[in-house]
Amino acid sequence: MAQANASNKTVNGSGDDSREFPGLNYVPAELAEIGKKRMAALVEIQKELFNTLESMNQAWFDRARSEATLATELVTRLTSARSVPETANAYQECLTKRMDLIADDSRRMFADGQKIMHMGARLLANGADDASAA
Repeated sequence: MAQANASNKTVNGSGDDSREFPGLNYVPAELAEIGKKRMAALVEIQKELFNTLESMNQAWFDRARSEATLATELVTRLTSARSVPETANAYQECLTKRMDLIADDSRRMFADGQKIMHMGARLLANGADDASAA
């Protein structure tokens, strides 16, 4: 029996059987603080995502409005056209503007897709970057 107590003293330097686990050294208050930071980071990411989606929605709504304006301008120019060259010129200008709008659409879609992917990655990371920085 004395030998068993002596071996306990040599293993952990004390007379009891407790062992230290370095990975489980958190105090519940520290765990709660980590949880708060994670939740705050997630809420912040969700706010950013909502704001981004809202601005995307507004941009696409404005785009639809500009398409309607362009169509109205074309109809106005076509009704006032007095010759075939004037009609062809109206169509050509309308198509040029539409091609510019389509190019802008593709740039916007790519940028919006990147924003959403970046925020999705942050959500999947559970706000780890933001929580560790705070």
